[in-house]
Amino acid sequence: MAQRVGVLGAGFTAFAGRRDDVRLEELIFEAAAAALADAGITRADIGTVVMAGADQLDGRSISSMMAAGPAGAYLKDEIRTTSEGTYAAILACLRILSGEYEVALAITWSKTSEGPYDLISNLSYDPFWLRPLAFNDIVESAVVSSSYQSSTTLLAEAAPAVVVKNRSHGSANPRAYLRAPVTREAILASPYIAYPIRKAEVPQPCDGAVALVLASEGRTLEAKRAPVWIQGFGWGTGNYTYGRGVAAELPGLRAAATKAYAMAGVTQPASEIDFAELYDGTPFDELFAYEALGLAPQGGSARSALQGDFLDGGRCPVNVSGGAQSTNLRFAAGMMRIVEAYLQLSGRAGPIQLAAPHQGLAQGGSTYPAQGHAVFVLRNY
Repeated sequence: MAQRVGVLGAGFTAFAGRRDDVRLEELIFEAAAAALADAGITRADIGTVVMAGADQLDGRSISSMMAAGPAGAYLKDEIRTTSEGTYAAILACLRILSGEYEVALAITWSKTSEGPYDLISNLSYDPFWLRPLAFNDIVESAVVSSSYQSSTTLLAEAAPAVVVKNRSHGSANPRAYLRAPVTREAILASPYIAYPIRKAEVPQPCDGAVALVLASEGRTLEAKRAPVWIQGFGWGTGNYTYGRGVAAELPGLRAAATKAYAMAGVTQPASEIDFAELYDGTPFDELFAYEALGLAPQGGSARSALQGDFLDGGRCPVNVSGGAQSTNLRFAAGMMRIVEAYLQLSGRAGPIQLAAPHQGLAQGGSTYPAQGHAVFVLRNY
């Protein structure tokens, strides 16, 4: 593309199962202020504020009226998307690339401890056929996983391995909410909550907010540190009608990846991507994403996972941060994947820093059946 968008800084709150110490407005302010400080700029430097939030989850209509002020949008241009958090980063990139804005703050949040998340998730399904069946994110993932599992005997073996990997990675990450590793034996001993998903494979959600400061290529020359470039990005939407096509193939994610790779000039992702941060609300989400993103051959995600390809030190480390298995921000989980990729590429990931990564991948997704996806290719050169 003619110009690139650079990441100048990132901010995030302390994470907890319940952030009862702050109101949602204060949580949003905490992340926005941290992002500006990290970028070394003030609110006066921001041209537009892009938010991702959902009225249903926030418990109020037009929740941007509540969020705009603490997000720093007072007397500023502001816009909100109700899609999952990564879409705030997409919309911010588009506004910068339009030439209308030079610096943007993208911010999203999740305070699901204050509401019945599973019930809210259920309301997004077809009211006549699927809501009465108690469909929600986990049940939907279980149905998709069950249909895929019939084609490979390795999937049931690989799913616990993904959880063990990510929780082991997360135990070394000072930013992670869950810091205790888990064993395969403990996972297999836990009950099924929606076959083939076990209770220990769905991480406890936490409250928190995440923000990024993005800027045009021209404005990054003034940055206090070298930017990390969003070299390519894309988004895609799959089928809404359940049962149409093979949901586990994630057509929305494949479309998003195709756009992002084309923009970034990536032709062989399995060899060109140094590491990836992928959404892993369940281990099956991560396993399906390997194939859709070209990190594993079609039908080969389970085998690649079991042979250690995606471990820290493997061919392409995935979720060295611990992923959502260690910090399940739900609505904001995808944005945290971008933040962790940014920290890796800027050499500031702390104890989980990889050795000299140059190009990373970040992915977020939401809605049924794994319908909406966003993909980002980031570079530090």
